[in-house]
Amino acid sequence: MLNLDDVLSVAPDVLSRQSGEEVVVVLLGKGRFFVLNRTGAAVFRMMDGQMTLREIAAALNQEYRVPPERAEQDVLALARKLLERGAIIKKEA
Repeated sequence: MLNLDDVLSVAPDVLSRQSGEEVVVVLLGKGRFFVLNRTGAAVFRMMDGQMTLREIAAALNQEYRVPPERAEQDVLALARKLLERGAIIKKEA
């Protein structure tokens, strides 16, 4: 289960490319891809193995002026989807 103190990074077999304001994420091992919108792309880029999900939500709050609780919920929801798809991995403590 993910929480706001988790640190995530892009999985080793994942490539991503910027396309306008969106990011195309390619799952090489699965032969699949998906596209993230501008906000999702910003969150994905911050999943660098250094920042916690809480820190990412705070950055999202600052940039897009969304309420902190909403930013936290949105970041957690996207992180869960990306983890389920195999695009990111959880850094072990």
